[in-house]
Amino acid sequence: MSKVVFDRVTKYFGTAKAVNNAHFTIEEGEFFTLLGPSGCGKTTLLRTIAGFYRQEEGDIYFGDRAVNDVPTHERNIGMVFQNYAIFPHLSVFDNVAYGLRARKVSKKEIEQRVMEALELVELSHLRDRIPSNMSGGQQQRIALARAIVIRPALLLMDEPLSNLDAKLRVKMRTDIRKLQKELNITTIYVTHDQEEALAVSDRIAVLSEGKVQQIASPQEIYLYPQNRFVANFIGTSNFITGSSKMSGASSAAVTILEQQTELPLLKPHAGSVLFSVRPEKVGLSVERTPQHRFNGTVETVTFLGDKVSYEVKMTSGQTLEVHDHPASAHHIYKEKQSLYVDLSLEQSIMYDGAGEEVIYRAAES
Repeated sequence: MSKVVFDRVTKYFGTAKAVNNAHFTIEEGEFFTLLGPSGCGKTTLLRTIAGFYRQEEGDIYFGDRAVNDVPTHERNIGMVFQNYAIFPHLSVFDNVAYGLRARKVSKKEIEQRVMEALELVELSHLRDRIPSNMSGGQQQRIALARAIVIRPALLLMDEPLSNLDAKLRVKMRTDIRKLQKELNITTIYVTHDQEEALAVSDRIAVLSEGKVQQIASPQEIYLYPQNRFVANFIGTSNFITGSSKMSGASSAAVTILEQQTELPLLKPHAGSVLFSVRPEKVGLSVERTPQHRFNGTVETVTFLGDKVSYEVKMTSGQTLEVHDHPASAHHIYKEKQSLYVDLSLEQSIMYDGAGEEVIYRAAES
């Protein structure tokens, strides 16, 4: 088990910064996820940790040991890849034993450790099976067992569930999380799937264009995104423009959709602003109330079982996404129905006009 420290790490491909000044620490025993869209630098950063790439700037430490020039095979890491990378002609047992044999472990110890690893991933009864005759989920478990059997200080996982169907992905991510906690092994996990990241992680680093945008727990990342990119990438957000005019030392009159609201600000700001409002925070009503004071019309209704998703067009012309949990089918609104909308601004986040800095957010309870 080991902590990992990135001290201003930058990796170039040509003149482009694939990783831009990464500077943070992953704690011992932590399940840490690198999350972002394709091309954001998350896999490059993982491969730099593994030693497949050498960064041009900065240092990487495992504990107190700099590993910049340590070859991959001496870094004591286990890796699980997107494509499994298992040997189709070897049995389950021999696949898992491969790394131990390369390390000249005794035959008796190999038998014991391989069977322990297979027990952990619930494949001990299939030890003699050939992987090519097994399901994708079983093959991924083989890859996981092979990674942990060497007892690595660090486990690296690169999009390990992307080739599985949706239902199996949910089960496998739960199993991986349980196994990681049982082994108490520092794990760095790469995914572009925001729901997957929220489900498994102790902390998440959101990346864009090689730069870390925010590092926080899943709850904080979702509830308090630091900029527009994070708010837009994690979950769904409605973005509504407005303007702010200071009315006191730390309060402002904020105009949004031609109506004014008084809000306390984290720092003085006058000018354009951008609200981020989650769909589940938006309220709908057939009656106007002090809260439901914006006019809208239902454009589309999508029934999703546990919730109903609406597209509501405001009189300003902007369309909002709204998620509701109706008590019954009788409480589902109809297309073209006129409604009053509560934007729950006091529960939302307000950024500067560029969406780069938080100016207002609801106080934590």
